[in-house]
Amino acid sequence: MGERGRVVIPQQIREAQGLKAGDRLIVFEDERGMTLMTRDQLRDKVWADFRQYPGSLADELIAERHAEALRDLEDR
Repeated sequence: MGERGRVVIPQQIREAQGLKAGDRLIVFEDERGMTLMTRDQLRDKVWADFRQYPGSLADELIAERHAEALRDLEDR
């Protein structure tokens, strides 16, 4: 890493990932360390992560609200 915080990505990796000069990259940190991705790669990762869970998040939220409503009715 250079003095100004710039990172050089080796040519072989840039070519393999289809990166070009001027491409914007996203850097984030998680339990495994730092990850560097393009916006498209991050979008694809997020969608893949969501697909791991069966059902819909909206369906899950609706089911939770129904359960709360039933508990409220039973408490009356």
